[in-house]
Amino acid sequence: MIFKRGELKLLWPFYLDAAISPLFFFMPAFMVLYFNGIGLSLFQIGILMGVANLTSLLFEIPTGAIADIYGRKFSVLLSYFLQGLVFLSLFFITDYYFIIGVYALLGIASTFSSGAKEAWTIDLIRASRKDFQKGYFVKSQTIDSIGLILSGVIGAYAVKFFGLSIIWIATFLSFFVAFTIGLFAQEHFIKRKTADSSIKRITKQGLESIRYSKNHAVLFSFLIASAFLILASNLQGQIAWLPFFQELGMPEYAFGYLWSAIAAIGVIAPLLTSRILKNSKERTFILTSIILLLLVTLILFFAHTIAFAIILLLASTLFWGMRFTAERIYFHRFIPNKLRASIGSLESMVLSITAIVGVPLAGWLADNIGPRYTIISSGIALLIAAIVYYRIKESGKLSTIKRNL
Repeated sequence: MIFKRGELKLLWPFYLDAAISPLFFFMPAFMVLYFNGIGLSLFQIGILMGVANLTSLLFEIPTGAIADIYGRKFSVLLSYFLQGLVFLSLFFITDYYFIIGVYALLGIASTFSSGAKEAWTIDLIRASRKDFQKGYFVKSQTIDSIGLILSGVIGAYAVKFFGLSIIWIATFLSFFVAFTIGLFAQEHFIKRKTADSSIKRITKQGLESIRYSKNHAVLFSFLIASAFLILASNLQGQIAWLPFFQELGMPEYAFGYLWSAIAAIGVIAPLLTSRILKNSKERTFILTSIILLLLVTLILFFAHTIAFAIILLLASTLFWGMRFTAERIYFHRFIPNKLRASIGSLESMVLSITAIVGVPLAGWLADNIGPRYTIISSGIALLIAAIVYYRIKESGKLSTIKRNL
């Protein structure tokens, strides 16, 4: 059976959301093309993304603590509602400085779900005393990727008939669907009774998550490696890959089909991970994935045709996807329930700090040295991340966890 006994009864809204909302989320395949089309440089596009990461950084810990105190479901649904409205506004706004303001709001809105979404599902699974956690990450990522396969085709036709600006309306629909389905999901949450004021509780929760992560050797190294991995993903993200394919002569409509191909790899990656990954071997698996990513990145030196470049992009997508599934399992193995959303937000905060610099840097490099060499430069960050993972020592981790529970 694909689903274990009782799994769908408990988690059906999360799986349904993973199946439907991605159908309308083809915006990443066309976003850079849209902003280029209204006259923005790659560096200006990078600034937009950097602004979103900056506001996300400023609000990560407070909003993550709010989820731990007032409920994950409330926090996630609020995020979906706000993000949907923000994306819809971009359909009507073309002035660069107004767009910067919109992206600032987007960064704030996204923080209400970062960390809280995973905490919501994991706490619900653990409260049911069922062994659904590993399977949930694999299956939800697979279902989500299947939806994204279809979204690329839908996006190609939508852009062809309605123009690039349709991506903002479609993204609004994606979040609206997620919000509506989320209303029916269960939540295992016990509101804490305390005499402290809300601000004091939020501050205390945030500081406790920082202290726990700093003193936990494995988590601390994990966060450092994650920062270099996000830098690498920024340097070889859509802000570099899409212009690279344009330089090779790829027509605009084909980006929707490329998005579908990437999503198809997203279906394969977690399935391979579930078959290969062994219990307590996540670190080795992640390290191997990073090394393979580094090799693919260096081979880009020799990519001078669209077909070869697509092969390399899909290979890179495969290794990123396999690493992600193992990474989430590895990350949550070391976190107590009471700090799950806060530490998840702390992780997002670390990644936001990196992206504040990394995304504008990627845009600047793509404008000045070209997309090809921007992607290749990510190999430096991948190498550092591999070294950090190689040096992680897991001995004594259980006693460390127990001491901090």
